[in-house]
Amino acid sequence: MFDRLRRKASSAVKRAVGDAVEDEAEKQVNKQVDKHRQAAEEEYGKSIEHSFRGMKEHKEKVTGEMITDFDKFKASWEKNASDPGQSIFHFLIAAYNYCVKDKAIGEAMATVILSKKHNQEDPSSPSGLKLGPTNRTLMKYMRDDPNIVKSYLGAEYKEDYKFNENKLKMTYLGFVPEGNKNLKAIIQSSGKDYPTPIGLAKNKHGQWKITEFSSIATGCKKPASEEDDF
Repeated sequence: MFDRLRRKASSAVKRAVGDAVEDEAEKQVNKQVDKHRQAAEEEYGKSIEHSFRGMKEHKEKVTGEMITDFDKFKASWEKNASDPGQSIFHFLIAAYNYCVKDKAIGEAMATVILSKKHNQEDPSSPSGLKLGPTNRTLMKYMRDDPNIVKSYLGAEYKEDYKFNENKLKMTYLGFVPEGNKNLKAIIQSSGKDYPTPIGLAKNKHGQWKITEFSSIATGCKKPASEEDDF
């Protein structure tokens, strides 16, 4: 009897320790995410002050339709991956799926475009990968407020982020070269006052992968109908 009680007590302790380790890991991830979010806000300030010094203007509207099938999404991105604007556009489609449609499919889509060093292996995923802890937390922030990703795909906060999945539109302002294979692309959200910088790098296949997107995950304005409701 005492052996059985000892085993139960031991199991309880192990579970408690495991939970504590998990909580500490999540705490550390959140610290890193908060650090990135703070850096993103500072980046916004710098962008206004310096007007993205060195930015090459490339203002255009990247348009398309929502894609919800993983294979179709992957094929579409691979066809357009030589264009950094298209890589960002496809990432936003992945984020929308993650936030609104199907979290698992959206995660698989996102891992196709994110740098492999930020992903983890997952045989159950269509892409064979899953998000790393920091990027998963960033995606969770967007999932908590789907208006964030909508604001980058054509939804206007003045229209309460009314959204048309058949008429996606991303505003691509330009980019700042950072060497031959890296750049910082600049896009605009309809729900944020400042433009948004996103880090990308070109891999050996000539595909632009996203290396940093914490600025996207920062909050956006409340819908106009709620803005003055206090």
